[in-house]
This record gives sequence, structure tokens and C-alpha cells, in this order.
Amino acid sequence: MQTADNFRFTAHELLLALDESTISMMKMVVSSSMGNTAWKRAVTAQEASFAALHLHLGHADATALMQQGFVR
Repeated sequence: MQTADNFRFTAHELLLALDESTISMMKMVVSSSMGNTAWKRAVTAQEASFAALHLHLGHADATALMQQGFVR
């Protein structure tokens, strides 16, 4: 079982990857570079980043790990 710190660190890394892939897509929108092969790769990368974060946050122990360290 992973620790709360490891869980949060991994979540942070996955959020950074999602942010990077989303920014890449936004830059392509601004430069009107949608619809080509690079766009399709960017969309696939952004979808994969989102799916990885979603999978991590949906882990069976996620709720307990996210609550560790918070004062109630």
C-alpha cells in the first residue's frame, strides 16, 4: 500500500502532465493548427494524461489517502 505522500506526489506529477498536454492543445488552437496529424497526437496525449489522472484518483484507497494529513 502506498503512503499519502506518495499518492499526492504521483497525483501532482499527473496533474503537471495533464496541464502540459492541455497547454500544448491550447497553443495549437491559437495558431489554428487543428485537424492535422500533430493535432490528433496532441488530443491523444491530452486524453491519455486525463485518463491516467482519473485512474490514479479513482484508486480504491484514494479517498483515505487524500484525507490523511488534513485536520478535521
